[in-house]
Amino acid sequence: MTDHLASAPRNHVPGRARRLIVGAAAAAATLVLVGLWIFGRLPGAPVRSGPLEGTNFEDLRIPLRPADTGVLWGSLVLHNSTKSDITLENVSFARNPANIDPIGSPYVWDETRVALLDTGAVSGYQLPLPSTWHLPQKHAVSGYRIPPQKEDGSVEIVYELPVPTATSTVDGITVRYRAGGIIYRKTFGVSITVCPPGESARCHQ
Repeated sequence: MTDHLASAPRNHVPGRARRLIVGAAAAAATLVLVGLWIFGRLPGAPVRSGPLEGTNFEDLRIPLRPADTGVLWGSLVLHNSTKSDITLENVSFARNPANIDPIGSPYVWDETRVALLDTGAVSGYQLPLPSTWHLPQKHAVSGYRIPPQKEDGSVEIVYELPVPTATSTVDGITVRYRAGGIIYRKTFGVSITVCPPGESARCHQ
């Protein structure tokens, strides 16, 4: 009679070791989720305002004439005082009760605009712009890198707005951006009120 000795399956893992493996995997997954939360890459994660600096408390009122086709709005000037690049992801209106739909996508004018236009910011101007202006190159907002800048360095966010059917206000521009691998979102307190022809008095109230 031959005795047969039972042998453990090769893939068998003792219960204690299995619990340690599961625990380690759970801890690693938690660390990953915490990291994503901190860096703002999970839905619902708190997004801080971060180091980006920019214009606050500018309130423009632009009356339009019959020949005007819209308004160029460049109130938001951004400055990077850090030692690393800041990368823009997108910009959007914070409050837009009249649902003004911009003419095309917003864009960036870089530091060359100062020499070309002899000003740091256009702020607001009726369209079309004067043919004598030497306009800076338009850069897409998404992916635009703002390098570390000297104290007087900056870039300008530019919107082109159509002629509204009634006096309309946009209040605040929100910028989503990355710095040091972290996603931030900051709303700047700039606003514009556009008065169509026939309602220009409302822009002087």
